[in-house]
Amino acid sequence: MNPRFLLPLALVLVVNAAAVVIDVNLPYKDLRLKDGTVMTEVAIKSFNSTAETALLLVNKELISVQASLLPAEVNARLKTLVPSLSTEEQAAAKAREAEKYEKAIKRAERRQQEAEEEARAARAANRNLNVKQAETAATKTDHVLEQVAKAAAAQAQIYFKYQDDPFSNIGAVIGSDLQLDDPVPVPGWAGRYRVEGTAYRQYINNQASGFGRGAKEFEILIQTAEGKRPEIVDIRVK
Repeated sequence: MNPRFLLPLALVLVVNAAAVVIDVNLPYKDLRLKDGTVMTEVAIKSFNSTAETALLLVNKELISVQASLLPAEVNARLKTLVPSLSTEEQAAAKAREAEKYEKAIKRAERRQQEAEEEARAARAANRNLNVKQAETAATKTDHVLEQVAKAAAAQAQIYFKYQDDPFSNIGAVIGSDLQLDDPVPVPGWAGRYRVEGTAYRQYINNQASGFGRGAKEFEILIQTAEGKRPEIVDIRVK
């Protein structure tokens, strides 16, 4: 269907307050418009003599067509159906059209207002959804960081008490403290974090038959995955 000759039905009703609209029922098996459009199983339902438009039923859909696009014989036939109106009848027709015009305007305004209200409600709902999603994501991130920090602290505690420098003069570690930085995402590795820190220890010095103290900086790489505990990838003493 060529959109150039289609008018919304609401506009057909309000195009002119002085229009005279006659109801007709002219079926056509085929109807070729002057712009080349061919329609089948068409029925002309009404004719607006002032606006020069015809209301057609095509495929169960009402459309408005400029009468000038109709074949000349169809256009002429429609004009012969327009009755001659007296002054009183013309006044009554104008009053009816004015009433239709006012009702159509009110309907259009109401629909516009409803559409704006629906749009505002949709925007508000979308904002609320975005806020909830952001809150959920932030809570999830905080939980992951907390789990990573705990895993790093536990691994560092074990490492510097039992595994660090097994061939040195360090004997039993009798006291240790850890200072850990916050976990930092590793660029290019999804779910991987780096935790840096310093281990402070007091230990028995096997060589000097006494006690010793020391501090070592280190970093731990930890991999996380959905539904799994954080996994230690590597621990490195600086």
